[in-house]
Amino acid sequence: MFGKRSKSSAVAFVDYEHWFYGYSNSFQMKPNVDEWLEELKRDFRLKDLYVFGDFSEPNIEQDLNRLKKMTSGVVHTASDKTGVDKDFTDVIMLDYIYRYAARKKSPDVFILFTGDAHFLKVAEYLKELGKKVIIYGVKFGFSNHLKSVSTSYVEMPRQSQEKDHYNELIFASLSRLRHKPRTLVTYWKTINSVSDYNRVSKDRVKMALDGLLKQKYISKQEQVGYNGKVVDALRVDWDRVERDGLWSE
Repeated sequence: MFGKRSKSSAVAFVDYEHWFYGYSNSFQMKPNVDEWLEELKRDFRLKDLYVFGDFSEPNIEQDLNRLKKMTSGVVHTASDKTGVDKDFTDVIMLDYIYRYAARKKSPDVFILFTGDAHFLKVAEYLKELGKKVIIYGVKFGFSNHLKSVSTSYVEMPRQSQEKDHYNELIFASLSRLRHKPRTLVTYWKTINSVSDYNRVSKDRVKMALDGLLKQKYISKQEQVGYNGKVVDALRVDWDRVERDGLWSE
């Protein structure tokens, strides 16, 4: 009588170029596909997963084999025709969505991972069919019109994922330096080093480092520098960091 509520059936369509390049250009992150897929499977009975993209470029091509292990629905949209641009991926993805929606027993929920306004009409069409339309999109590249027509939407990366990413970059940098005992690590030296090494925003690194200082994972400790001046060196509570699962070598 009080058993678990059955999950809604769902199908997901991913514009991987939007996810990959959106993360790379704005956040210097890589798509966390495994985590996202596990999240979907917790909430829905996922019948199919389709991933679309032109994987001919070397950077994005590296993800192709990993994606193929997750789903047989990887659609390589590269074209030999001259003048074909990013819209070609959208056209193929739209065709798949319309065809899937036309099936006699199509799922209750359609999950789209794209930020492109080209998907406005198909989202409206799916809702007319009585489907729930959940749209994931990358921040700064997510059409407000597309958000408005969805049943619900999620901006990626989530704040917690972005924070974890920058925390990891900081700990990786500090971990490399802790094996150099004569190296004094200071606040601004860390921010500049992490930013330059990873080619990420100094503001985001600073925000993450301030958070770690506030939570006492990192503290400032006065030490005498090589020129005899007292400086505030950073000290990491590595035992606590590893115990709380924030970083592990």
